[in-house]
Amino acid sequence: MTILTPTFADQLKVNGAAGAPFHILPAHEPTREDECPASLPVGTAIEAPHEPTSMAVAGLKVALIGTAPSSRALAPYADSSWQIWGCSPGNMNALPRVDVWFELHSNLLWPEYENYGKPYIEWLKVQKFPVYMQDQSLVERATPFPMFELVKEFGRDFFTSSFAWMMALAMKAGATEIALYGIDMASRDEYILQRPGFYYFRYLAEKRGIKVSAPHESDIMQSPALYAYADSTPMGRKIFARETEVKGRIAQFDQQVGQGTQNKTYLQGALEDIDYFKSIWGGAMDEIVLLKAEKAEFATRNFELEREVAQLRQIAAQPAPVAAAVKRKRKRT
Repeated sequence: MTILTPTFADQLKVNGAAGAPFHILPAHEPTREDECPASLPVGTAIEAPHEPTSMAVAGLKVALIGTAPSSRALAPYADSSWQIWGCSPGNMNALPRVDVWFELHSNLLWPEYENYGKPYIEWLKVQKFPVYMQDQSLVERATPFPMFELVKEFGRDFFTSSFAWMMALAMKAGATEIALYGIDMASRDEYILQRPGFYYFRYLAEKRGIKVSAPHESDIMQSPALYAYADSTPMGRKIFARETEVKGRIAQFDQQVGQGTQNKTYLQGALEDIDYFKSIWGGAMDEIVLLKAEKAEFATRNFELEREVAQLRQIAAQPAPVAAAVKRKRKRT
């Protein structure tokens, strides 16, 4: 089944750890209202990675980069006024420019993740840009992430994703703008577990006068429905009606599938009976085979006897001298 908003784990199943080749696209949509970022014409050279300026400088603009293909390529890689903050092994060797990297997972060498975790760690060890991690146990040059400081300032209830931590750090560093690229959080597990954290930090950022944005190709900025109120809107009613219709059709197919499964089970039972009688009771037909062979043998013998009787009758019908001569000849033969 095609996934509309694949996560890194989904991409890993299809493409491996490195993912598909990355291509920069022109930034053709504003990232926020009244903003028209410069497009990136085909052939425009991308700046090489450079050392980031101090995170505490005024006017700090941070672009957070995820792995969702819908908008990852639209980030302002060519605009040096933006810092590019990347994360995830799905972005390894994929981003044209990186200023800061975040890898907050400590399970990269667990057996179930080692196939991509080990080469990813080796890659992080040789990069020039700063790398934030939980500690320096996996990458010696890594900068320990200031988790306790952020929890003290923002509480502990909404750090539900790497991007929640990254937004909090950007806010603490004095960012005036935060833009999200390649971040959809639209798969069901992400929507349930991770989106609330993003909504919380977007709310805090806006309260602080920080502009939070994303291109139209991403749906991360879409707010959740107002509980109990959205249901009564025209769209809410239509969605409910459509959902009811589709569920009804699924129920019909389930009934057909159930009946088909029942019929199949019945026939499988009948087939097992046939196999049983064929393998165990097949010898009961041997008597019929033997009787048919014996009958054929008797018929052959009877035919020979009848032919011999006929010959004897012919001899008996001959005159005595001829009959005697025939009898002598039969004896010799």
